[in-house]
Amino acid sequence: MGFRRGFKAEANRIALRVRQQMDLAPYAPIDPAAVCAHFEIELLELSEVEPNSPFLGEHQDAFSAVTVPRGLTTAIVHNDRHHPYRQRSNICHELAHCFLGHEYAPPLLENGDRSRDSSSEAEANFLAGVLLITNEAAIRIMSDGLYHQAQGIYGVSKPMLEFRLRVSGAQTIHQRRMGVPLYSSR
Repeated sequence: MGFRRGFKAEANRIALRVRQQMDLAPYAPIDPAAVCAHFEIELLELSEVEPNSPFLGEHQDAFSAVTVPRGLTTAIVHNDRHHPYRQRSNICHELAHCFLGHEYAPPLLENGDRSRDSSSEAEANFLAGVLLITNEAAIRIMSDGLYHQAQGIYGVSKPMLEFRLRVSGAQTIHQRRMGVPLYSSR
């Protein structure tokens, strides 16, 4: 599924605007909880909201996060049993829905099936990655030789890091500038 024309550039502009509003550099890592606080989005842990949820035990992979209206405000409920890197990604995915103005949809349809708008989900997935690692951050990771430290710096999984380095063009830019292999073996 392709994105609407200009969406990827728009996603990076959104991520840069978020950093600008929080007085962060374009390449700076973000704290998703701080972003929620800055934009007055309540962040709730599933274990506090529903301590006996089956999603906290053997079915924990079945639920990541959800954005819900809460009166006049918005709340994100996330699965705090996931790995911290996944939690960051889950929260950024929900923030992406907010920043993109996606309509709230109940998580389940009347027949019990999961409600899912594949276009909105794809956009939120993409923007979540850009919120975590902007194009500018990806280029900096490559140009400053930070690949091996980047997971810790940006709090992302290795697949997310590699995805962002690839789709941002940072790998290609680095390779062309330096004429060296993409990753040095250590």
